[in-house]
Amino acid sequence: MRTTLTESVQLIEQREMNTNIEYEQLTLQAAAVREELHTEVERMLNDVIKFKVHIQKSLEDYEQFVAEEVEKECEEQEVLDAAEVGEPDA
Repeated sequence: MRTTLTESVQLIEQREMNTNIEYEQLTLQAAAVREELHTEVERMLNDVIKFKVHIQKSLEDYEQFVAEEVEKECEEQEVLDAAEVGEPDA
């Protein structure tokens, strides 16, 4: 009976060691996965920021283009209005 008890204790100790080793391995894997996810999130954020900056610049360029076009049209309209005022009525 003592031999059986000793074997059982040894078996339980071996299971404990295996469980501790597995726990350490899982802890290391979790850290590696966490680091990988962190890196991927950082990459995605950089992509989103670059896209946002690109869109902002495009919108600013378009806004400037529209403002220039409106200014040209206003100048043309002023020239036409001045020409109409200068012409005698028929």
